[in-house]
Amino acid sequence: MTENELKNTWNKIIRSFAIWIVLLIISVLYNRLGSKKPIPQIISLIASVYSVTLVFFYSVKIIKLRTYIKQLNDN
Repeated sequence: MTENELKNTWNKIIRSFAIWIVLLIISVLYNRLGSKKPIPQIISLIASVYSVTLVFFYSVKIIKLRTYIKQLNDN
């Protein structure tokens, strides 16, 4: 990968990670501070679980990309 491709990939991963973190925070706050009826609570719980899953997925991608960049710098 060229340096430009690495920067683009890094930016895409970081943007996606930040978006899912924000959505996770919003869904947790909505669950805690929003309506206490069952349907909105279930929707915010599902959104929270989905967001946690994708935050974990993107954090693994970030770790893999950082190790790849370190290997390129060592060689």
